[in-house]
Amino acid sequence: MRRVVATSLAALLLAACGQGDGGNNAAGAGEAETNLSTQAGAPSQDLAGVIGATPRLAQLIKAAGMEKVLSGKAPYTILAPTDAALNKLPAGSLDNLDQPAQKAKLTALLRAHILPGTILAADLTRAVESGKGKATIATMAGQPLTITREGAAFRVSNAAGQSARITGSEQPARNGVVHEIDTVLVPSG
Repeated sequence: MRRVVATSLAALLLAACGQGDGGNNAAGAGEAETNLSTQAGAPSQDLAGVIGATPRLAQLIKAAGMEKVLSGKAPYTILAPTDAALNKLPAGSLDNLDQPAQKAKLTALLRAHILPGTILAADLTRAVESGKGKATIATMAGQPLTITREGAAFRVSNAAGQSARITGSEQPARNGVVHEIDTVLVPSG
């Protein structure tokens, strides 16, 4: 049943992405909204290029062999932990993740931060509002994330009870969007 709800919400969010507002991602007048980056024309970088601005995360994506996926045509939404978020992890927890023997563990961690499709802040707003204060969507790892509002920002929580705040402006890419988060969401199991 959870899978059906998460899949239905993903379809709702993806459908909402197609509901154009003339390319303007801002919500209605007076509505609190996460800072949005609106650029004239199409973004010039793919997701891998946008992630490159976060050196430690870019290194982990390269070690997992996910650069090709994030450079492809399929659209994704990346909840990208900042370097500061990665540094908040317990000492030593990231030290060996970029080693070949840890590739499966690293890939699972990264997939827990990737959502299917392009989900903009305006789409999150609509989903949370229509969900009466929260929305649930499955990550590429198949784990559910719950999205809620926290003032003008969004809070993302996983099944393990961890939560992160979406910070800064969304960063559009040719094949999706990146939302920076202030905490790494370690998948359960």
